[in-house]
Amino acid sequence: MYRIRIITLLGLLLCTSAIQAQTVNFNLTGTITPGVCRFTAANVDLGTFASTSFTGSTTTPFVDVPITSTGCDPLVTLVHMRVTGTADLANGNLFRGVTGIGIELRRKTPATAVRPAGTIVDFTPVASGSTYLFEARFSQSAPTVAAGTVTAPVTINITYN
Repeated sequence: MYRIRIITLLGLLLCTSAIQAQTVNFNLTGTITPGVCRFTAANVDLGTFASTSFTGSTTTPFVDVPITSTGCDPLVTLVHMRVTGTADLANGNLFRGVTGIGIELRRKTPATAVRPAGTIVDFTPVASGSTYLFEARFSQSAPTVAAGTVTAPVTINITYN
């Protein structure tokens, strides 16, 4: 009787298929970015002045040129601005205005000249709604000046850490 049970048990074991195993590997991937910043800027009116008021090395009062932050991720630690534009024909350190009158642009605090050929200005990130402040004014660049309307495009390429 035991023999029959052992033979039956052995028969069942031999009929059972072998158990198979498999190993699966995979990678978990992703990218951690330092965050983003957003900015806005508006056209700035430097004012209206008579051409006859430019009598030598005349300059007008500075006018604020705000670049407004609409938010930076807290991981951003440095805002890097590269400012470029078209230079005045008589003075390459000024942006082009009308004949004999260029536009002086500078960072407000600390007062740092910004040149049309490409000036780099670094800032610590500011809160949303705050500004990165520049200022601009007309500056006589030649003895003879002309009247006219000024439109001086300025480009700021902004990168951050």
